[in-house]
Amino acid sequence: MNCWICGDEAKTGEHLIKASDLRSVFGPVAQKNPVYFHTALRRNQPIGGIKSDTLKSNALICARCNNQRTQPYDLAWERLSTYLRNRKPAIRSGDWISLQRVFPGTIQESMLRVHLFFVKLFGCAIVEHKVPIDIASFSRTILAESAHPHVFIALSPHVDLPGKRSVGYSDLETAQLGGRVVFAVWMYVLDGFSVRIIYAEPSERQRNGLVRAWHPSTVMKCIRVASF
Repeated sequence: MNCWICGDEAKTGEHLIKASDLRSVFGPVAQKNPVYFHTALRRNQPIGGIKSDTLKSNALICARCNNQRTQPYDLAWERLSTYLRNRKPAIRSGDWISLQRVFPGTIQESMLRVHLFFVKLFGCAIVEHKVPIDIASFSRTILAESAHPHVFIALSPHVDLPGKRSVGYSDLETAQLGGRVVFAVWMYVLDGFSVRIIYAEPSERQRNGLVRAWHPSTVMKCIRVASF
């Protein structure tokens, strides 16, 4: 199989949940201290290591794209994720998040890389599930380190059951017109907050109300926490 980003030979599965996010919520994961993976088809599947193939996408990318090309995107998300998770008080709907505190002096560059981190995960979902969205537009933005014009991101609080900690991602929900997807959304969930990643063609943006969703072209010094 070839890498969907650059076309080279691919042998690496991308982590669907970033390893640093798993460690931050659950601590060390091992056979004697597993986490449990749930899907619609199977529950309580023990995972004895963060590098488990169960946690990786079936859409493969090459080693260069995984380890070099997209590493800055991973690191930018890790930095923002750490800040949001440790923020006191926890984020609430309507809060303003000061990006200057997270990325002093590099807001535009760093938030573009956060955007591209989710573009990469989104692209993996498109390829794995054969979603009728133009994957070439996703690979182009990653290779050029430019923003995808149709991908928007929104932060919102996430409250699980008392005493429960969770990390995960939702299924990809889509709306089609003429056999192609014009709107799609999925969630990346961390303990305490979630990220909603939205694909919306121009005709769908007002109809689906991208209120408080951000795009690299609109990022200033703060972003607003949404309510869903």
